[in-house]
Amino acid sequence: MAAKPKAGALRAPPAPIPGYYTPETYSADDSVGFLIAALRTRIFKAIDIEMSKLGFTAAQWTILRFVAAGETPTAADLCRRLNYDTGSMTRMLTRLERKGVIAREPSSEDRRIVRLRLTPAGRKLYPKLRDIVIRVLNHLTAGMSADEIQALGEQLKQMRANLEAAYGADL
Repeated sequence: MAAKPKAGALRAPPAPIPGYYTPETYSADDSVGFLIAALRTRIFKAIDIEMSKLGFTAAQWTILRFVAAGETPTAADLCRRLNYDTGSMTRMLTRLERKGVIAREPSSEDRRIVRLRLTPAGRKLYPKLRDIVIRVLNHLTAGMSADEIQALGEQLKQMRANLEAAYGADL
């Protein structure tokens, strides 16, 4: 049995598959990858504009969202999930801690592990930030039906699954 590659380890690229894109049909500005990346940038900018009134950013929201959901109880988990380096994550967590919205607590099982949790102030602020994200997403999807929004979500999930199947789930 072959050894499983380490997370983040380089692996051979998957074999080419026939698909929509060819050298003749590819246009960088019209490619799905470029459009998704450009849209993500604009979504984050819109969230930044809205959240600046409360002194927060889209990047900070992303961390708070995971901490609030209990999905990533440690800084290391957040780094893996969000593709941050440890230095950047430490600085971001320090900012959030100074704002009084998260707390870092040593694990009772292993002192090397630091767990993250929302503070009471963070729990109070969280719905306000969530409502900003909802407002931005509703602007984003204006003019689309619920069925169209759900179908787009399923298509994006399929694209994510395709990449994970080709390159690994730790992508």
